[in-house]
Amino acid sequence: MLRNRKKHLHSTIAVAAESEYRPVRSIIILAWPVVIEMGLHTFVWIFDTAMVMRLGAHEATAVEFGALVLFNSLMILGALGIGANSLVARYTGAGDMKSAAHTGGQALAISFLITIVFTAVSLLFADSLFDWIISDAKTVSLTQDYYYYALISGGFALLPLVTASGIIRGTGNTRVPMIIALIANTYNVIGDYLLIFGHYGFPQLGVVGAALATGSAQLIALVLSLGYLFFQKNVLPFSIRDMFPLHKAVIRKVLKLSIPAGAEELTHSGSRMITAAWITALGPVAFAANAAAIAAESFSFMPGHALAIAATTLVGQRLGAGFIKQARETGYWAVALGVALMTSIGTIFLFFPYAVMSLFDPPDPEVLRLGVLCLQIAAAEQPFIALTMVFSGALKGTGDTKGPFRIGLYSNLFVRLPLIYMVVYVWQFEIYYIWWVTALQYAFSSLLLYIRYRKKDWKSLEPIPTEENVG
Repeated sequence: MLRNRKKHLHSTIAVAAESEYRPVRSIIILAWPVVIEMGLHTFVWIFDTAMVMRLGAHEATAVEFGALVLFNSLMILGALGIGANSLVARYTGAGDMKSAAHTGGQALAISFLITIVFTAVSLLFADSLFDWIISDAKTVSLTQDYYYYALISGGFALLPLVTASGIIRGTGNTRVPMIIALIANTYNVIGDYLLIFGHYGFPQLGVVGAALATGSAQLIALVLSLGYLFFQKNVLPFSIRDMFPLHKAVIRKVLKLSIPAGAEELTHSGSRMITAAWITALGPVAFAANAAAIAAESFSFMPGHALAIAATTLVGQRLGAGFIKQARETGYWAVALGVALMTSIGTIFLFFPYAVMSLFDPPDPEVLRLGVLCLQIAAAEQPFIALTMVFSGALKGTGDTKGPFRIGLYSNLFVRLPLIYMVVYVWQFEIYYIWWVTALQYAFSSLLLYIRYRKKDWKSLEPIPTEENVG
């Protein structure tokens, strides 16, 4: 009798939890801090670009390309954060916070070990890489300076920072990463202003100043994130024992999700780096125009990225709690919100491109002309970028990281790279034609991701068993 009453009570709690869930409200609650966080990162990137743009096209190219190689390489490895986010979200949905903390700790430990190896390899071989890719001697020297000083001043911290943020977001807390980003990026902006041009008695370091400000800001953000994980135990009982010693079974779960996600990021980041190297053949003016347009377009990525994170977290939590229908519908709601918001931003790019590009105050009128054309084409990309970002995030919430990887691989190998090569080396078109290729790539990716999400066998996705959802 008592067992039946207890079973009925748990069933009642589960039904109540299901009926009280409001997908749009839950998505917005998780997404708005991420929008602000991404806005802060975007503002710093734009501020960096605008500051170094005033130094000249060589300096702007060096900072853009050096940052692209360093931080995109770390973001490829930072897919550990995606695996941690997905698993922590699933355990959180099931109410097993001890397993959530242990899984997150193991992912964080791996991130530190990978960081040590990456830093050593970078210090040995980065200079040779830039010598091989970039033909202009002045740009090579400036790029090497930026990469080295950004790395050693704290840029290496990005990988464990992304992992720690993924753990925190997996518990449903997106406000703490936002606050940390506010602190770190405020420091970054102040450091840029003081060190690039030498204000208030600080040395005028130019490209090196931008590198020092950006690198040390990453280190500050990591220290704050670790401080939260170790000292705020009211939600996640995190400790050093969750990190060490390493446990093969847990690491295997993390890597099973993280390796395909890392491979997906590798395809995108690798493609961007190859494209950037090809664009250098068009000259510093074309590269600077492309960099300015990318920085301007990044405004639109904020809602898409935020809603992708919200989809990953909420889909994972709903599945962990056993509410499969809610998990599926949450993904669709997140996509709808993403398309609406990013398309609205795209209309600004289409009708007011000069106002947006004027934020960068490019000294060369040709840079402004080309950047405006690129930004207007970016307007056509926006709904497809939203579909790609958010469907990918929702799939990762289900534990499916292989699908987004394969689709990203196909779109880069068979659409983006062949067409961009033709634009640069065969047809020798102007830089804005590359943006038409990118729009086509996103349209292709979004269609395949929608098909995969729609055809997913949701009933085969078993929740982590708890007394509430097992009965």
